[in-house]
Amino acid sequence: MSELEIRQFECLGDNYGFLIHDRESGETATIDTPDAEKIQAEAKTAGWTITQIWNTHHHWDHAGGNEVLKAATGARIVGPRYEIDRIPGIDFEVADGDIVQLGQHAAKVIFTPGHTRGHICFFFP
Repeated sequence: MSELEIRQFECLGDNYGFLIHDRESGETATIDTPDAEKIQAEAKTAGWTITQIWNTHHHWDHAGGNEVLKAATGARIVGPRYEIDRIPGIDFEVADGDIVQLGQHAAKVIFTPGHTRGHICFFFP
């Protein structure tokens, strides 16, 4: 199994974008969508195609670019079941203990309420 490639870049002046890429499958996930244009530009620079959007919570600076990115790429949106009514475009809802795949890499969903009542994290062991 290939290693995951990760790109971190500034978004919105006070936030960051994260792209995770599996070289073997060609799949790329963006963790949240603070700035759809910046995310698309970073993926293009890397030669990656965004196939998944993984949302951690509902705030606009984390889910505000969902619909634009989904329309541009056809990416599947994964988001917390606890905030399904507050995050636009979720295709696949997840809860604590669920597993999401990026190629052959499995990330465990961890429920981490606090910042928002439905906040989650994605953990690759």
